[in-house]
Amino acid sequence: MSNAIQLSLSRPEDFQPLPAGSHHYVAVLQTKAGELNALRHASAPTWTMLTPMIEVLGPAHPGTEPFSRQRVHGWVKRLFDAVGQRTCFIDVLRLSANHSTTLGDRSQPVLSVIHAMARERGLTSIPVLKLGDVSATVAQIADTVAHDARGVALRVPVLGTVSAAGRDMETLVKEKLDGVQVDIAGADLIMDLRYISEETEIDTEYLAPMIDDLVSIGAWRSVVLLGTTMPRSLGGGVVEAGTVGRLPRKEWLLWSELRRSQVTRLPTYGDYAIQHPEPPLDATEGQIPLGIRGAIRYTHETVTVIPRAKAPRHEEGREQYRHLCRLLVEQPEFAGAQYTWGDSQIAECAEGTCEPGWEDHWRAVGTSHHLRYVVDQLGRLR
Repeated sequence: MSNAIQLSLSRPEDFQPLPAGSHHYVAVLQTKAGELNALRHASAPTWTMLTPMIEVLGPAHPGTEPFSRQRVHGWVKRLFDAVGQRTCFIDVLRLSANHSTTLGDRSQPVLSVIHAMARERGLTSIPVLKLGDVSATVAQIADTVAHDARGVALRVPVLGTVSAAGRDMETLVKEKLDGVQVDIAGADLIMDLRYISEETEIDTEYLAPMIDDLVSIGAWRSVVLLGTTMPRSLGGGVVEAGTVGRLPRKEWLLWSELRRSQVTRLPTYGDYAIQHPEPPLDATEGQIPLGIRGAIRYTHETVTVIPRAKAPRHEEGREQYRHLCRLLVEQPEFAGAQYTWGDSQIAECAEGTCEPGWEDHWRAVGTSHHLRYVVDQLGRLR
């Protein structure tokens, strides 16, 4: 990789990561094995309506030692193997953008290395800029924008507070975009509700003016609304052990209400697939509690159907997932083995014709079904 910046002659506003209209979908997915595996199994029709935002997930305990080139190369390779040359947004999660990466006799910040490696592989990616990014991170994103001329996605929290030191949101947004030398016409507005808890009540009368205020800042290239009601844990009475629970998809219901509202510009629908915005607990890092129970998250019209094991995982092992699959195929919401790769895995496991996997496998299964289901939901809209 070279440090020299070769400026593109293209203009960011000429690149269109999302088609106009309400039939497209943005899914936020982490570089966990399960979610990337779901993307690898996504069908061509699903991909025509899907633009993922991939969050490169750093280690839970990165320490202060520089990352090796090989380590970062592995992250980008797995990302590319799942996405190929299709368009995607790239963000980082649990990862300091300015963590040093060793490249032979020199080093570079990890975010710039990720972007450079993505470029070398021919990945059609758009960098994600956050309002709270420090100047060193902004500089890395500015370099990527200058190289690739695909603009930038500005990720703005909708419900969270943003410290603006007395400045209004319009001023803050324009200063951030000026920092990467992108006009609003070459930027995507990603409005992020993040986790919508059971206690959180949001209606369109409250949300629509907030969206209108952000949209009115300028002629954004595209506008997206993200959110999820999937909790980080299913314990604590969210879904009782040994039952089949149904959690409302508030993010879908809210977006559907926005379609019927007087919002100035309807955002593209986006969600976090079947995960909470924060990384799931990872057994390889010794963080999964001893009493965790297996579960499968299965998306339907307005709910997520969740069969949850009765006994803790350490008592039954992977076999608990066979019972969960048998429960799931008996539910009226089950779409059938032919619907997606994930649905075929559920059916085969229920029949006993394949071995049940661990958590990553069932995360892939649920995500595979979810991506296709949401695309089909959007495709049915008139």
